[in-house]
Amino acid sequence: MANLSEDIVADILSRLPVKSVGRFRCVSKSWLHLTTQPHFIQTHLNRTQTQKLILSSQSLFSLDHLAPIDDDMLPLELDFPFKTHLKTEWVLVFGSCNGLVCIMPQPEAFFIFNPSTRESMRVPDCPMPSHPCPQQGVRFHRHAHGFGHAPSMSDYKFVKVAYGCMVLVFSLKNNSWKRVQDFPYKHLLDAYGTFLNGAVHWLCGPLGVGGPCVIAAFDLAEEKFSDLATPDSVTNYRRFTTGILGGCLCLLHYHDDHKHHSFWVMKEYNVKESWTKIMITNSYFSLQPLCYWKNTNILLVRNQKHLLLCNRKDGTCKKFLVNGLPSHFNADVYVESLISPNFQQN
Repeated sequence: MANLSEDIVADILSRLPVKSVGRFRCVSKSWLHLTTQPHFIQTHLNRTQTQKLILSSQSLFSLDHLAPIDDDMLPLELDFPFKTHLKTEWVLVFGSCNGLVCIMPQPEAFFIFNPSTRESMRVPDCPMPSHPCPQQGVRFHRHAHGFGHAPSMSDYKFVKVAYGCMVLVFSLKNNSWKRVQDFPYKHLLDAYGTFLNGAVHWLCGPLGVGGPCVIAAFDLAEEKFSDLATPDSVTNYRRFTTGILGGCLCLLHYHDDHKHHSFWVMKEYNVKESWTKIMITNSYFSLQPLCYWKNTNILLVRNQKHLLLCNRKDGTCKKFLVNGLPSHFNADVYVESLISPNFQQN
């Protein structure tokens, strides 16, 4: 390839998997320089879009769910910050975007982690006053978090809703925290925000007595909240949580002792009338829709124990066979990318 122009070399390399690009970086200093340029990294992301699953339990695992069926499908344990820490009970994942995954391997220790390159960046501790909501008192004893991308600003942001009232944002681009508006909703319960369309979403209690719940959407560029309507039947915010399937927002039964056979999908963003109920034959206590598997079935996590394939037409389910799964786990979808969590290198 010595006689090829740099543009042609870049075009060829940008179509390769992350692992292959990493190997070619060792070929020469010029190829290392070429493949670490922001334009190349973005082009590679736009062209490849190879999806994998990240499974979280007492450790983190990557799973190529699109591998040929004839191959033995095995989760690959990942190296991640604090992996060798003896007190790790469960690695929490707070979302993924463009190959970057937000994880919490230890209480209040947050990292932006690239599972493909194994590169990570610890989010600095959030500066918080000891009494964040003196007018209202403490409305919420835990914190809620979210992570996503603001493409108009070329920035990635980590959001903390502290005590259900104070909203703080960490910018990877500026490497700094900022306090923005207070949380304008009541009854925030879910600690995990769902990123979609440049915003992080949480399900909250009704704005009025007896009304439907509302989805709070925090725009990462504007750093402001807006409301998304829920189906009229969703009136108990304690029994639902948000999720994502195929680029659409979902509402899932959660924190509930009853078995269920359905979940909701908003097929057109911010259009209440587009909420569609998806029925499945297998009952569940908790459910995580992950993705459309080979454009035919829906891949789900059921009761934090099983991977299922659900037929999109009739709702029938069958087990998605994977050897060596943890006994209990959560899962998220991520894409392989070269994007560095250390933003100055992007």
